Amino acid sequence: MSCSRLRGKPPMPEVLAAQRPPHRPVVDRALLAEYRERGFVTVPQVLEASLVEALRGATSRLWEAGRSLAAKTSHYDLSAGHRADSPRIRRVSSPTELDPVFEQAAFDSVLGDIAADLIGGPVKFYHSKINFKLPGGGEEIGWHQDWPVFPHTNANLVALSVPLTPSRKANGCLRTIPGSHRGGARSHWADGRYVLNCNQSMSAGELATAEDSEVDPGDVVAHHGLVVHGSAPNPSPDIRTTWIIQYAAADAFAYTAPVIDSRHRNRMVRGEPATHARVEAGLIELPPDFSGGYSSIYSLQTERRR
Repeated sequence: MSCSRLRGKPPMPEVLAAQRPPHRPVVDRALLAEYRERGFVTVPQVLEASLVEALRGATSRLWEAGRSLAAKTSHYDLSAGHRADSPRIRRVSSPTELDPVFEQAAFDSVLGDIAADLIGGPVKFYHSKINFKLPGGGEEIGWHQDWPVFPHTNANLVALSVPLTPSRKANGCLRTIPGSHRGGARSHWADGRYVLNCNQSMSAGELATAEDSEVDPGDVVAHHGLVVHGSAPNPSPDIRTTWIIQYAAADAFAYTAPVIDSRHRNRMVRGEPATHARVEAGLIELPPDFSGGYSSIYSLQTERRR
């Protein structure tokens, strides 16, 4: 076949496999033990400054591109009152489709190695998003687990939070309940409605153990798919911007439609694709059918308040 006939076609699977970087372990034994025991861990100053600046620059470009939007799109989720002269963008979904910086970082940088370390083997990409917690009242995120929102055949999922601005308790940083991943999945329904949080199952004792992840650009916070986490509102004058990448073990396969879809979903990051699904026994409470589209955790919270 001539080269001209191949032009414009996607790479063949074997080419993509050859392009995957080899796994180079990054997370030391102490941090691995902490992750397994507590369900989350901070890997301090693991990202190179040049990568952080590239991500911040790409995020700024996406922010500017969203100014002129009049309504939400498949990529942009807007808060009430959004205007070009006063943008109120609260999420950009699938930034790996919008700027190559995010694709390169998700697949080729140390982030893929961190995910493989914590997954403990071959790992694939599931989705990513940039969350903007707006200053002066940016919305809280209710207590929830990731896995029940997009259940897989096993719970070996890990989310990497990459702060692009300083993340502090004062501006609504990530809060996590240590060890909560060992208690299994909780219901994210209430009174027959899907609320995308497990607030109703939280005890005063658990809430008292919540820890704030105060981190800076260059740090990475990782949390397990079953650990309970959330965040408070942002009453400060400073925006909090975080890029979150969701990775899954190669042998974990989704039962339901994705909440955030992407052409990169299920693309291998490290190691080889699975030939079998590893299935964990037990009942699985399913989320609604998101195949027709997913509004966002923010919209669901707003609807519930109404």
